[in-house]
Amino acid sequence: MPECLEVVRGHASVRAYLDEALPEEHVRAIVEAARRAPSSWGLQPVTVTAVLDPSKRRAIAEAVGGQEHVARAPLFLVYSVDYNKLLEAARLFKVDPAEPGLGHFTVAVIDASIAAAWSALVAESLGYGTVFIAVYAAACRVAEVLGLPRRVVPVLGLCVGKPAERPAPRPRQDPDLFASRDGYIPLDGEAVKRLAGVLGEKAKKVYTTVLPRGGFYERVGRELAECLRERGFRL
Repeated sequence: MPECLEVVRGHASVRAYLDEALPEEHVRAIVEAARRAPSSWGLQPVTVTAVLDPSKRRAIAEAVGGQEHVARAPLFLVYSVDYNKLLEAARLFKVDPAEPGLGHFTVAVIDASIAAAWSALVAESLGYGTVFIAVYAAACRVAEVLGLPRRVVPVLGLCVGKPAERPAPRPRQDPDLFASRDGYIPLDGEAVKRLAGVLGEKAKKVYTTVLPRGGFYERVGRELAECLRERGFRL
């Protein structure tokens, strides 16, 4: 069994951290993993900000709904969609660049997500705990805290630190409900029941919070669209 798969299987979101700073070489290794991550066309429309300043981590924690672990993690990484630097580079090739649009944003979010996942894998291989944070839900406020220019939109955060506790990994969908071969997953009544039951007692709360009309995803989508327009993206 590959060692990295064992790290992945042991993952659980950690929200309690020891007050212990990361060695500089570990910070560099975790960021380097993101830098080496795959990227469409090799453009890397992403910037990673390592937030070590406690006052800035506190401000970001408040911006994302008072998530205390963002403030207490010794390292908080912010992965931003960044077309500011790429549009400047394009001008060297006599390109008159258009304002980035939905296609640009979608590609960059995928790249940022891959980069963050690679960072998390390296961090957990080094013995740290991690948890991803949906900074896209407060993108403009986080951008303001970090002083990010237009055409730069923070979308994902990653808390990193020595865990004060080790939660058990959460259940995941059964293999036959998560993946299929050469077609879509057969969904009969029994399969749907198993799918809905994966989250146990939390299932009803999660489904009714996230998926209905006017739910979390719809609200975040509206706010993110407004933030994108404000920061120079065409929608």
